[in-house]
Amino acid sequence: MFESDYTVAMPFCSERCRQIDLGQWLDEEYALPLDIEKHLEEQANRPPENDDLDDEDSW
Repeated sequence: MFESDYTVAMPFCSERCRQIDLGQWLDEEYALPLDIEKHLEEQANRPPENDDLDDEDSW
């Protein structure tokens, strides 16, 4: 067990463990779950934001 008050690598026990975890995210060994079909459908049904609309003043 480690003392969280004494490590600068929180929430990890050491800088080495923090770097290993980062490497696993960058190598896509870890990923957040996403239902891509549902995400694409939601994006297609979403109304455009003001920034997405052509504005005569923007030219």
